Amino acid sequence: MKNALLLLSVLAAGLTAQTQVTVPNIPGVVNVDRPFPGGIGRYHQWYSATALGAGIPEPMRIEQLEFFAGNTPTSQAAQIDCEIFMGHGKFSGLTGSFASNYDDAPILVKPRALVPLIAGTLGQVVITLPFTTRFTWDRFRPIVLEVRVFGNSLGNAPFNYNFRGTTTSTGITSRLYGGGSANATTGSILQGVGMMTRFSARPGAVVAFGTGCAGEGGFIPVAAVAQVPSPATTWVHTLSGAASQRTCLWVIGDTNQSPFPLDLMALLGFPSSNCMLRTNPVNLITAMAVGGGAGSGIATLPIALPPTTNYVGMSLFTQWVVLDPLAANGVLSVSQGLWSIVAPFGG
Repeated sequence: MKNALLLLSVLAAGLTAQTQVTVPNIPGVVNVDRPFPGGIGRYHQWYSATALGAGIPEPMRIEQLEFFAGNTPTSQAAQIDCEIFMGHGKFSGLTGSFASNYDDAPILVKPRALVPLIAGTLGQVVITLPFTTRFTWDRFRPIVLEVRVFGNSLGNAPFNYNFRGTTTSTGITSRLYGGGSANATTGSILQGVGMMTRFSARPGAVVAFGTGCAGEGGFIPVAAVAQVPSPATTWVHTLSGAASQRTCLWVIGDTNQSPFPLDLMALLGFPSSNCMLRTNPVNLITAMAVGGGAGSGIATLPIALPPTTNYVGMSLFTQWVVLDPLAANGVLSVSQGLWSIVAPFGG
């Protein structure tokens, strides 16, 4: 396995430790005043994938947000009692219902705490939100930022403060705001409106792609990885949901592009069954799924990664193939694919 990674690594280039993009990034100065100065309330801001992708070239882990002062003098320092969520949004944008705006389960990226808002001058960063849990953006779907404000150091009331933002960026950003409760269920939508936001993202990510096909009992095997790969770490892959006591093949490649995916059953000379090989098999390792029956089979595969940096930024594509004579096709089942991008030292 080590030799295969080193062979692939000659194709990779080093990356900087952080990538930044500001959305929306438009000329001129427009003031917006939500959510942080609004007193208690709940807020969603939607960001288009196209705008984010202009500065983030591949799936990455977002680890910090920054917001900028508008044109003063109406800015006052405060402590904001808030928590921050982030999730993938819908291509259609926001609805008036907070619960309907996510395309997957949101991540609590910054637990509830007091966040300082400083009294800054035009264009100065006035709120910085470092995440305690990074959010992996798939570089395909929009992003929804959620801010729940529980109060502030100014008696929990609304106060005057201008953030630099936009009111004319339809298709790039929009906002939903419900005042009076950090757990509001509905609010008012303003299309094209939102705070100018600087995203900081760290290279390295793990993103699922494609689908698997069922084995014994109709259960579809699921591939997972315990952490983003980085040099000198042990990269642990797991398989669950498989038939037990079956030989499994862990496959790694360097592409998921054409001609992949390929129908494995057709490649083996059997009728097609939509069990797809989703990457080129540069290398494979065998393992045994253990468990108590159909759908309970699990396997674990630790991979020791080389302590060199020349493969940081490389894309690695992996998948499990389970040799399962009790699958509906009588031969095998497969998991979905995982696209892993190697992070710098330290993860």
